[in-house]
Formats: sequence, C-alpha cells, structure tokens
Amino acid sequence: MAEPFSEVFGNADQAVVSADGKWIAASACWARHSRVAVYRAADLSLAHLLTFTEEAEPIAFHPALPLLAIGLDNGDEYFRAGGLTLLEADTGHRVDFTDPGRGIDLVRWLDPRTLELTFRAVDMHNEYVHHVCRPTVVRDDWRGLTPGALDLTALDGPLFDDVAYPDPGSARELLRSLAEQAGRPYS
Repeated sequence: MAEPFSEVFGNADQAVVSADGKWIAASACWARHSRVAVYRAADLSLAHLLTFTEEAEPIAFHPALPLLAIGLDNGDEYFRAGGLTLLEADTGHRVDFTDPGRGIDLVRWLDPRTLELTFRAVDMHNEYVHHVCRPTVVRDDWRGLTPGALDLTALDGPLFDDVAYPDPGSARELLRSLAEQAGRPYS
C-alpha cells in the first residue's frame, strides 16, 4: 500500500482537518507552484487535487461546512497578485476569485459567516513598502458561489505596518498523527 499524502511529496506547508473530521487538506509550495490535496479522513484516499501556478500555502476549513478556503499569492516582492479559491470537499464545487494587485498571506474563518483575508500589496509610490490589510467577508451562505459572488479588489480594511501570523503547527506531525490513527505509516 502506498504511503498516504503522497500528492504533497512529503513536503506539506500546512495541513488542516475539517470541523466534522471527515476531510483533511494539505498544501505544498515550491518555486511558485503549488498543490492542495484534499483527502477523505476515513481511508486517507485522495478526493481532490488542485494545482496552482501561485503559492497556495494558507488553507482553512470552514468551522461548520466541508468548505476549504485557499489563499493565493504570486510570491513576487514588487508586483503582488493573488486570489482566493473555495472548494466544497463533499461536492467538488470550486470557485476562484482573483486580485491582480494583492496576494493573500492568510485565510481564517472567524465564525460560520465570516472569512478574514490578510492581503499584502506593494506601495505604488515606494516598491520597498508593503501594505497589509485584513478585510472580512460576511455571508449567510458560502455554498455554491459563482465567480461573480466576490470582488476581492473591492475588499478593504485597516492598514497594518506589521501583523502577527498564527503558528499553523507542524503539517508533517499532523499528517503523521492522522496516518497513525488510520493504521498507516507516514514518514
């Protein structure tokens, strides 16, 4: 039997488990290319594999729905761009939103209605200055969104000079623990 989580090549940047414990997601980035793999927790089988030409490191499951938020950033220090991908793990419905001027460094669900995004952009007048803001998106229904449902470029929030990022913990250790619970080896 093959080692679980092979789609992230043993190099997961982040790993998260859905609130109901049925889904596991892991992200891996290298050279501005990324994979996000979503697995069924019951047998660790692959349910979805998403590939990106941008860094897709920040991931977060909705606190009640099988909905994964993925933040995208092109990784360019001087010309930031990015986006947000939402994937419904149970149905496979995927919707992508882009922002040609900012990358997303962090996605975080504050509650079942509220998604917080941490944007990073370069100052138009000084390429050595980065602006960081944390707008929120509030919706009653996050399922079945269409590409026009969110305009990332219209989202704004207070600017921060410096922001603290929560420690996501060790992705490798979480995946190892989940594999052990399923009776599978993972190195």
